[in-house]
Amino acid sequence: MGMNEPLTAEELSGVYVPVITPMLTDGYPRNRIDYPKLEMLLDELISARVDGIVPCATTGQDCTLGHEEHVQLAVHVFSYVAGRTRVIPSAGSNCTWESNELMNAIEAAIGPSTFLHVTGYKNNPPQTGLIEHFEYLADTMCSAGSNLIMYNVPSRTGSNMLPKTTIRLAQHPRIIGTKEASGNLEQVRAIIEGTDPDSFRVVSGEDNIVADIVEMGGYGVISASANIAPLPFIRIVYAGLVGDHPIAQQLQEHINPLVGAVFSVKNPIPLAYMFATEVRPPLVGVTKEQGAEIDRILLGYTDGELGIRREHYCHLNEARIGDPGRLGLTR
Repeated sequence: MGMNEPLTAEELSGVYVPVITPMLTDGYPRNRIDYPKLEMLLDELISARVDGIVPCATTGQDCTLGHEEHVQLAVHVFSYVAGRTRVIPSAGSNCTWESNELMNAIEAAIGPSTFLHVTGYKNNPPQTGLIEHFEYLADTMCSAGSNLIMYNVPSRTGSNMLPKTTIRLAQHPRIIGTKEASGNLEQVRAIIEGTDPDSFRVVSGEDNIVADIVEMGGYGVISASANIAPLPFIRIVYAGLVGDHPIAQQLQEHINPLVGAVFSVKNPIPLAYMFATEVRPPLVGVTKEQGAEIDRILLGYTDGELGIRREHYCHLNEARIGDPGRLGLTR
């Protein structure tokens, strides 16, 4: 196994996928990781030409992973990807010490890396606490080459990192960007206008407004929905980056019903349903009614549109699909 390569700020552009962590049904409540299904999905995402994979993030059920398991999963993904695309391990925690331990353990195994770090969930630190948290992590990386991307997601953490805080932290040479999932476009605009894209970049953390964020100066997305729909997000981002914003907005509107399905229940529960895999408690599966609505929306897209061959995973059988040929589910 070779060593990882961290991104520079100027390389933080495109579509990055916080990959799901498929689970088997055995071992309840600690269902085992389904590594063969994970590897199959990684192959498909890489074939779709995503710009990177983010293992062990929220969509990967990081909160249900043990410390050693978290590190092992990040290392496994890096080893399996084998340089075919970038790997940005998530090492976030609401505990600064734990974040540092996770990051250092992963870094020791795979080498200098770019890490995704979430703001403090549950303990909801003040802005000064967020500054201390991220500056400490940036200052204590084992390798001089490593750096980090911040992740602001108030709906998950109860902690909103204000623009002035993000702008201050953007001055740190090892903090190269933020995944901004506040959903507040004025907040996003303030961060973009207050930072230098040569050293710090904003990517979207909200899948339904990627076109808007790229149009105002963002550089891409770390997208949960791209697990099931990598191609639409690649097309949205690259249309926006070349200035074709009307096309990006059309593509965004077309995929937003699927984004709604992905987030119709707490992420990653709907994605686990779409890929016919399990979650770990206290997450649970969808209800029959929720599943039927997700199926209805999924049937509005072909595999060719999405960039994922659903017959490899899908729980849908021919009786429920109707005519599988029209969906690209037969060869």
